[in-house]
Amino acid sequence: METYVGYIKTPQDALVIFEACRRGQLQRVQRRLSTKERCLIQSGSVFAWDEREAGMRRWTDGRTWSPSRVLGSFLTYRELDTKRRPRRSSSPSSPHSNNHLNSPQQKACSYKPDGLVKQSFSICTATNQKLHLISYYNKADVLAGRLRQPTDDPLLSQISVPKGLYPELNPLDTSGGHSATIHNMRQQQEQHHQHPHQQLLLTSPSPSPPSLSSSPVSSDDDIEYSPSLSSSLPPVNAGSPPPASLSQPLPTLLPIQEVHKLPFSEDTRQLNALQGLLRL
Repeated sequence: METYVGYIKTPQDALVIFEACRRGQLQRVQRRLSTKERCLIQSGSVFAWDEREAGMRRWTDGRTWSPSRVLGSFLTYRELDTKRRPRRSSSPSSPHSNNHLNSPQQKACSYKPDGLVKQSFSICTATNQKLHLISYYNKADVLAGRLRQPTDDPLLSQISVPKGLYPELNPLDTSGGHSATIHNMRQQQEQHHQHPHQQLLLTSPSPSPPSLSSSPVSSDDDIEYSPSLSSSLPPVNAGSPPPASLSQPLPTLLPIQEVHKLPFSEDTRQLNALQGLLRL
C-alpha cells in the first residue's frame, strides 16, 4: 500500500523517492485508498503517485486536518481531534449564550493528542510528469530517531537524482527552507546600511540585464535623481577648455546651522503678502 516508510525531511528526500519509483525500486500509488487502507495510515507512511497515471490530483485520507502552513517546500497539516466537544459557556442563562456557542472560537477543533503531521510535496518534471508525495509522521518518532530519511537509507544509497529532470526545484532549496529568499533579504539589508555613494554605484544602470533570481529593490532603497541638476550644467566637449563658470572657485560653504537663515524668494514673497494683509 505505502510507497515508503520513513521521514521526508527535505525536498531531496522526496526526489529520491520519485527517482526510486521511476527506476522501479519503489511502487507508486495507482488509485485512491480504500476505507480499510486509510485506517492503516501511521507515522512514517509515505505515498507517491503520478497525477495522470493514478487519475487523481487531490489526496483523501478520511481525516480532519488543520489549515495548511508553508514550511520550506512543503505544505504541512496537523491532525485535529473531532471527537472533543467545545466547552460550553459557564452562564447558560445568559441571553448571549447561544451566540457565544456559535462563535468560531467554540466551533474550532483542537489538535489531536499524539496526532499525525501530514506533509504535501508536488513537482513537475521536464517531461511534464506531475508527481505528488504525501508523508505522515509523529513528532515523537522523529525526535526519537525511529524514522529514517530516504537519503540516509542504505537501500536507496544508489539512487542519484539526474540533473535537469526536475526543473521547477530551486537548487538552493534542496535542504529545506527558503534559502534564496533569506539570501536576498540579507543582501537588501546590507545595501540599506551602506554609504549612499556605494548605494548609487549598486543601483546605477548597467548594460547587462538584471538577474531573474534577485529580488527587486524596494522604493526605500532608491536613489533620488534631480533632473534640474543635470540640465543646469552646460555640455563639456573633449579637448575644449572648461567654461568660466566652472573654472571660478566655489564660494565658501556656510555651516549647516546657518543654512536656515538664508532668505529665499518664496519666503520673501510670503512675508510681503502677510505684511500687506496686516496693513489693511
